[in-house]
Amino acid sequence: MSYARESQQRIMKNIGEEKTLKRLIEKLIETGMEQFMDKSRGELKSQDTVYLKDERDTAYLEQRYMELDLSRKQRMIIGDYIACMQTANSRYADISYIAGIMDTVRCLSSWGNLKN
Repeated sequence: MSYARESQQRIMKNIGEEKTLKRLIEKLIETGMEQFMDKSRGELKSQDTVYLKDERDTAYLEQRYMELDLSRKQRMIIGDYIACMQTANSRYADISYIAGIMDTVRCLSSWGNLKN
């Protein structure tokens, strides 16, 4: 078999595996993966000392922020900035969680531990 033909077959196999992985991830999401995500993250963050310290620091700094002598417009701009950062970080956490699942499925699949 020629190199070009072997390469084409590998590409087609990878495309098929990617489609299978995407279907699996979609199925996981449809069957309530979000509930698992929330439960797992909730359990982990309640025991993570760094996260808990950051939460306390956030509350303290929010109190200090509220005490600043800012105009309404300044407070709105800063509030919007903080909200935007929080939304982006939350979305990134969700994407990272799903990426971890996809990587795990890929590893299991490449080791022959998953069937199509």
